Amino acid sequence: MVADFVRRVLFSCLAGHVFNVLAVPNPSHSPFGHAHSPLLHDAGEDMTESPTLQARMDGAASAIIAADIPTTSQQSQDITSTEGRNETGVIPNLSVSYEGVNCSDLSTGRHNKCWEELQLTTWVQNWIAGNTCHENEPFASCFLRKVGYPELDCTGIKLATCTPPPIKEGMDSRVFYVAYNFYAVNQYFGSWYSAVGGAATLAGFNIDEIVQLVNPPDDTNLILQSVLIALTGIFAVAPGLGFSIGNLLDKVVKTAADTAQNLRTGLVFVENAIIAFPQIGRWLYPIGDTQSQIIQMADLKARLGELIQTVQGNLNRTVASIMADPTSFLAFASQGNFTAACPSLPDQQGYLLYGFNTYIISTALAGNNIHATIARDTNVQALATNGSQHTLAYPLSACEGYTEHNVCDTFWYSGATLSTFSLNHFSHDHRAFGSLLTALFSKYTTGQLLFDNAYACAQSGAYGQPVSVTVNAAGLNTQCLSVLKVLTWDMSCTGVRDTRCEFLEEGPQDWWLGNCGSESFFSVMDEPIYCVPNGYLGPLIRQRRYKLDRG
Repeated sequence: MVADFVRRVLFSCLAGHVFNVLAVPNPSHSPFGHAHSPLLHDAGEDMTESPTLQARMDGAASAIIAADIPTTSQQSQDITSTEGRNETGVIPNLSVSYEGVNCSDLSTGRHNKCWEELQLTTWVQNWIAGNTCHENEPFASCFLRKVGYPELDCTGIKLATCTPPPIKEGMDSRVFYVAYNFYAVNQYFGSWYSAVGGAATLAGFNIDEIVQLVNPPDDTNLILQSVLIALTGIFAVAPGLGFSIGNLLDKVVKTAADTAQNLRTGLVFVENAIIAFPQIGRWLYPIGDTQSQIIQMADLKARLGELIQTVQGNLNRTVASIMADPTSFLAFASQGNFTAACPSLPDQQGYLLYGFNTYIISTALAGNNIHATIARDTNVQALATNGSQHTLAYPLSACEGYTEHNVCDTFWYSGATLSTFSLNHFSHDHRAFGSLLTALFSKYTTGQLLFDNAYACAQSGAYGQPVSVTVNAAGLNTQCLSVLKVLTWDMSCTGVRDTRCEFLEEGPQDWWLGNCGSESFFSVMDEPIYCVPNGYLGPLIRQRRYKLDRG
């Protein structure tokens, strides 16, 4: 059903068909939402003209949704940095070929380049300065009413009333292009809304499977803010260590190349808009009082429906904000990407859940006293194959090559940090995690999300904080999506068996370098064997003086 819905959205964008398929749920049904109020005045209600729209642009969004969403003062999410914005706050178009299209003559076809060629950003700003709207009337409604499309209502995710504007004989092409952008932006968020809803069932299955794999305590706590951001979708996993969204998708999306490209393009649209006008993100990643609210792991599946509804409500509020405020609208429209066609998220629900899965997995691992370890500037596969294996304290014969997920033995190698990660169970030092990592990376998350994201969180000093989203010149950055603690092997004790140095960040675990006994098959002339974690890659790995046992 969801797949059919997404196909109909995309077909509507291309063919201009009108259909009635989506009813936006009332956020008041969710304990996290607010009382819902109508987004628009009734058509017959008497409304007086207000001062020019230019004079009240900054307050346009708040009036339409004041009773439906938290006030701006309640939003403390750090998404308002202006670093990286150009002087006008809009994103320039890329140069593309559009042979045969006359942007001033709609009968010759349409092209995204026409937004730039017709200088529509300036035209819209001039239109705003010269027109007045009803008091508290959203910008989209005002524009569509005044240019001859009063029947169109695009002020929320309303696929039944936000339909393709018909081309009228003799009309100014600039009017049509702006009207079409309202429709196309609305449809894009409609496809996102649908994908989130369609992913709900899969999310429930994932929760069951992850719990079965990791077996966390039922009372493991999840922070509501983090769950909501993670459920927002692939936008929640914008990397935090210099990875591009495109490179991340290559790892996450195991589908046809054109699907990955469509996903990458769709992400860039929103990223560009938020860079141009960061306030757009205040509804995509709101926090309010959710930072202090807790959900226990045992209750997560039962509450998944209301959480999904909350995320969909935030998407609807985002659309309402964009349609109410010219600056927000132009942050999307000025890219030109919504001028000739209607972008849509493809029918791939699994990728939306990678951020959600990563947060759940890392929280479940932490609940079991399992942490990440990192051997900086170490390629464990090279260590096992470059001849140095003859000087290692124990063989790494299972690391002769990496799997497709960059796993060998119990280790994962990061191409971003050029370092090797592993998991370490503080209560069971000898436990190996290679099979678990392979299972997790085959379906639910990636090493970049689980390990690199946790490492970036630790390096920024934010370990222990809820998931957060920032925007700067590098783009969207989701911080601390993985809540794993990352401990660094202490390399200062080279060649010396010092029970005081295991990790840089904290003291040694119990049994660290303790005597494992001399009854081992590997003992030589009753020489002592010393216990180390299964994923040990500290300095004593490169010596043969001490016998080490990792289980």
